[in-house]
Amino acid sequence: MKPFALLIAAAIGLISLITDAQAENAVSFERSYVNHDWGQIHVLTSQPEVPDNPVPLVCFAPNPYSGNYYRLFMEALGSDRTMLALDYPGIGQSDNYPGELDMGTLAEIMADSLTSVGWGPDGGGPVDLCGYHTGTMLATELAVTHPELVRRIILIGIPYYDAAGRQERFDRLGQVKPWPDSFAAVAQDWIFAVEMRNDKVSLERAFGNYLESAGAWQGKARIYGAVFQYPAEERAPLLTQPTLVLNPHGNLKEPSRAFAEMIDGATLIELPDLKYGIFDASPDVLASHARPFLNQR
Repeated sequence: MKPFALLIAAAIGLISLITDAQAENAVSFERSYVNHDWGQIHVLTSQPEVPDNPVPLVCFAPNPYSGNYYRLFMEALGSDRTMLALDYPGIGQSDNYPGELDMGTLAEIMADSLTSVGWGPDGGGPVDLCGYHTGTMLATELAVTHPELVRRIILIGIPYYDAAGRQERFDRLGQVKPWPDSFAAVAQDWIFAVEMRNDKVSLERAFGNYLESAGAWQGKARIYGAVFQYPAEERAPLLTQPTLVLNPHGNLKEPSRAFAEMIDGATLIELPDLKYGIFDASPDVLASHARPFLNQR
């Protein structure tokens, strides 16, 4: 074999070894709680075997799911960084918040939680944020109100609507209902999570999503209420952090584009091959776009 061919073969072998090492660099998960004077917020944390990035990524899930929604994404992206996923009040394993919940209150709860676990200007430094659906609005408000806490932001599938669209969704989804007394009341949760799931999503994973949605019967209405009363068009232009908008081509394709246009300097990446169930079906694709953005110096 000629020297040049030997060099190429060696390079390919080295790349393969590096790729295999990254793939084998599994993450470990732990669960914990943050104490507030009104109750506790549940936190799912992943840690890499070999940390390489000092800035953690904090993930905010789509309502009505817990931080466990991000578990596969945390495995895909967390091989070189700490990742955290916090449950909203009244969702997953977090306690109910006794007062009124708006996006500003949610942002304060999450800021206090992150400070309590050691991040922020008086701790380990700023964090990066990733929000999906509901989480995009929370990430936006947290970054606007606590710029010293947030370094970079990733927004995916943004439920941005004008005032009339928000009001319609608030009236439909933001009202707390009595606890159901028949399966018919939660049948739509089953249809959405299980029967209509992406064919790449396992039945076990879909069933877990259904249980979380049904269990958040009253809590999810309060979170939707915060989302659909949030004046996003007033808050988005106030973002100063580098922002990446990943745009799957589901039913939030156009709202996501409109929201991205309001953010000065935002980077928009279209993902036409991704539509629904993307964090279960394509976490590696999302991680491949998130990693270079987060690793910029």
